Amino acid sequence: MVSTLPRHTLAALSLTLVTVCKLALLFLLLEARLLQPYVGDNAANVYLPTADRILATGTYNDSHTLMPSSQAPGYSVFLALAKLVAPHRYLSLVVCLQMLLDLGIALLLLALGHRVTSIEAGWWAGVLWLLFPPAVVISTWITSETFFTALLVLSMVVWIWSLSQQGKVGLSFAAGLALGVATLVRGTTLLLPPFLFALCYLRGISRCKLKCTLLLIGMCLVILPWTLRNLHVLGEPIIVQTGLGSVFLQGSRSEYFTIEGKRRAYPELFRAAAEEGLAEPTDGKATSRDRWRFALGLRNYRIRLAQEPWSLFPFAARKFGRLWYGTETGLSYKHLVLGFCSLLVVPLGTRQLWLLKRDHLYLSVTLSLLILYFVALHLVCYPECRYMLPVYPFFIFGVGHTIYLVLRPLRSEQGG
Repeated sequence: MVSTLPRHTLAALSLTLVTVCKLALLFLLLEARLLQPYVGDNAANVYLPTADRILATGTYNDSHTLMPSSQAPGYSVFLALAKLVAPHRYLSLVVCLQMLLDLGIALLLLALGHRVTSIEAGWWAGVLWLLFPPAVVISTWITSETFFTALLVLSMVVWIWSLSQQGKVGLSFAAGLALGVATLVRGTTLLLPPFLFALCYLRGISRCKLKCTLLLIGMCLVILPWTLRNLHVLGEPIIVQTGLGSVFLQGSRSEYFTIEGKRRAYPELFRAAAEEGLAEPTDGKATSRDRWRFALGLRNYRIRLAQEPWSLFPFAARKFGRLWYGTETGLSYKHLVLGFCSLLVVPLGTRQLWLLKRDHLYLSVTLSLLILYFVALHLVCYPECRYMLPVYPFFIFGVGHTIYLVLRPLRSEQGG
């Protein structure tokens, strides 16, 4: 009976079985109180209080509660729905749902391989993602990464299908809708469409300008209601969220890369800036505070250029390195583990994605542009491995394709 099932069905069932085992282990650890969902500062200060406010008042925030504006609304809504379903154990429910979202990512990688390269490559990528330590760990955190990653992968997989010769134009609009929802979970992808418009200048991709336009329209249609809501309720032109100024400031000096470093250095920075006339705004607006922090970051770069201009090069190199191992805690053992995991997938995945351009130009270029966008954004702002995690499924897809190519001759010999 099993042998008569299609290969893609068997592959999907095997990925589901891996997830069932993960959920069973999670349940045992939760029941034995050996594991608890991790609640960091963002969750404690923004996501969870905002979810409670949504359930209590039906509103996200108002002009007197500015902190929620620093985060996109999607994850708080997700938490509110989970608490509505299971008010006493909703954090455990969220972790379970995030592991199911990881299964969704694995199935999307399987589908990408099945439709574009090979089902074996997609299956290997799915298995590797489900077992990839940083992805497993982050799914037990109360943070938006897993939810955002699932939506980003969905958008990019549909977008890649739309670019194929058989891809329908309507898929581009659907990809834009998914990208809009992803942006409402995490504003990271707000400026991604202009990067993807570079595809319009490549030969061999039909109707690309129309498809890019539909992608942008779909994304804007999802985001626009939230932007109008912020303008009406808060009286501020917040497209999705504020917070760019905070991460830009944190990435402007290596002393600010850790939580402890910020606590030590920020008071002196604020004092010195205020003496120069760059004082913290008092108008109570989230956008004013964000612009002020961005100005502080620019001030740091101006001082560096004036006093030690050649230090910009090693500083940029350090920021690039931190993209693959850095954490805000600054703990060495975490850096070591993350760096080792990145070393296993990033170089090999990058090489294979580049090689795919020979047979699958649109796939290679799209994923390369996506990765380049994330690298550029977080080099300019704050470099941390967690912020790069949403593009790791595509590095892992490249690794899965490499494994398939290595094992293909062995399978051919066995078949012969």
